[in-house]
Amino acid sequence: DTRAGATTDAVPGQAVFYFPRFAADPRYGPQSPERVDYSCFSGSSAFLSTPSDLVRFVVALGAGRLLKPATVELLQTSQRLASGQDTGYGLGWEIEHIELKGTATRTIGYDGELKGGVVVSCRSVPSAGVTVAVFSNISYASTPVMAERVARIFADPD
Repeated sequence: DTRAGATTDAVPGQAVFYFPRFAADPRYGPQSPERVDYSCFSGSSAFLSTPSDLVRFVVALGAGRLLKPATVELLQTSQRLASGQDTGYGLGWEIEHIELKGTATRTIGYDGELKGGVVVSCRSVPSAGVTVAVFSNISYASTPVMAERVARIFADPD
């Protein structure tokens, strides 16, 4: 491939992701992605982490160790449209409610994707002190569903 920054050669010792060939049909097997130069990106697609470090990051935010609590509250407050409709999205954070013990409980989270779909999901249930990060190296792995299921198990063990 002659495009700038693109190559299909594996880099020794570097993890790679895969996505199913032909529109996510697993019958055709996995396809290795082309390498992309992310050095010109910030935020989206350029945040590299491990699951445990992502959990530590979210916990530190919630504990006020990285930003002032008022700043975190602003980031994690759902924005409103000019019509007044709630968006369910803060400044970089999804705000959702799940039912735990019969009560709608606030969760915050984020899903990250690479070419081919969502591959990282982080969900936090602040009222239960639970934060979960799920990573996958294959596209279309339903990491948002898995992260919510794991968070529910720990937040509502009954």
